[in-house]
Amino acid sequence: MRSTSLAAALAAALAAFASQALAAAAVGDAWILRCQVDSATTGVRTFRIAPKLLQEWSPSDHGFGPNLCLSFACKVDRDRLEGAVSSASLILTLSVDRKTGQGSWRTVGASGMKQTSGTCQAEREKPGVKLD
Repeated sequence: MRSTSLAAALAAALAAFASQALAAAAVGDAWILRCQVDSATTGVRTFRIAPKLLQEWSPSDHGFGPNLCLSFACKVDRDRLEGAVSSASLILTLSVDRKTGQGSWRTVGASGMKQTSGTCQAEREKPGVKLD
């Protein structure tokens, strides 16, 4: 019984450490993307993207939502970060080119929008800077 509780405590500590390491890595290489995904609206959607991290800003919560990479496809390589959110009929892909600092979005599927791709304002995240 004692070894089970020790194993559980060790697993919890490792999970906490891994979570902190992921958060630290994300802040060091995180980008903020501001994208007007639907040209029919005036609203801009804000995302945070980093290796293994994609979050959307929630103005009502004054913070970023859950990590979408836990449920959807995210890719990272030396030059590019990319995250895709999908449903049965639509895929929204967000990406940033690390070398040029250019952000973009594109949709595939039944979006109902006139425009299926566009650019995003992209900037490296500055720790401690509030978005709203």
